[in-house]
Amino acid sequence: MGSILVHLYKGKHRKIFLPLLLVLIISVAVSVYSLSGPAITITQINDDIPRIETNYDYKATLMPNVLYPNGGTVEAGDTMFRKITTAIPINLKSTIDYENEILAKGTHEAKLVIKAGDMWERMFPLEKKQAFEEKGKAIAILEKAYKIDLEKVNAFILQVEEETGIKLPQYAIEVVPNIQGTINYDGKEMNIQEQGKLTFQYSYEEIALASEKVFTSMSPLATTEMIPNTFNLFGFSLPLSRVRIISSLFSLSLLLTIIYVYKRLVTNHAKPITSRVEKINKKYSSRIIPVSEKLNIDQKSILTLDSFKSVLKIADDKELPIFFHNDHQDGSAIYFIVDGDYLYSYVTSITDLIPRTSKRIRKAKTYAIG
Repeated sequence: MGSILVHLYKGKHRKIFLPLLLVLIISVAVSVYSLSGPAITITQINDDIPRIETNYDYKATLMPNVLYPNGGTVEAGDTMFRKITTAIPINLKSTIDYENEILAKGTHEAKLVIKAGDMWERMFPLEKKQAFEEKGKAIAILEKAYKIDLEKVNAFILQVEEETGIKLPQYAIEVVPNIQGTINYDGKEMNIQEQGKLTFQYSYEEIALASEKVFTSMSPLATTEMIPNTFNLFGFSLPLSRVRIISSLFSLSLLLTIIYVYKRLVTNHAKPITSRVEKINKKYSSRIIPVSEKLNIDQKSILTLDSFKSVLKIADDKELPIFFHNDHQDGSAIYFIVDGDYLYSYVTSITDLIPRTSKRIRKAKTYAIG
């Protein structure tokens, strides 16, 4: 391709080629620009924001002790005494509030997780997975009562410590809800976000709250809008996708045109140019005898003819051969007929001797008059 451009640029058709090259460069630049960026911009519009809240309300179940002689379930603060606490009842409630009526559907479950730092953790189900589908402005997607049985928790930790030989000063106890589903309103949909977990630090002396009890999230009901990108050309705004197709096809067509023009120019340049002399020699090769030297014509009467047709007529009438001599000094060609003391000749002009190519392909055979 580079050789084609160089040939056209340096050739005599430069004035035609330069505008074509300029248009091709512009078209290719537009095509590359249109292909480098996205045809469509996706914009997310957050129209409305539902409020999702998860609330943990827990108490403590105590054995009879000096502080609580009757034992039972009592209100609990952030810290509870481990030795007299046998269970922690928990009410978990997750709600969605919105100014308009919405539809929420999906599944929920809850798990109890016991962790020993980064060393180990064990999960126990508090509830099997259940489906839900609620509709309204203020809806509860999860409202359940659970209980952490501390006697079982303590027995499990003691067993692990005995089997592993590793005893930690404290452990983590987590209540983890898993709510998966969507919120739908007016054709818009969003996923229900992950909710916070309730965490306690469990030691041999106390059980301390280590997290918040209320978790709130704001989830937008997003609308996705697809905006076509445009390309401004001479004040006109065109879709980028259409510009891609047009510029690519135009660039390809223009490139093929330049290649076609180049091949035509090369073909025409290499095509042999047949001169008048060559046409005569080819057509009447059986009647023309090439000679390498001029005939001594000092004692002959020379009759000059004005056309090769006249030479043919005389040769036919007198049944004589036609001789041909190419004079390389002055560039002329001579056709002549010898008839006794008469010599009939026809001399071509220099323009009739234009060479077929810059290099002579083959030499004509020559015959000398004996």
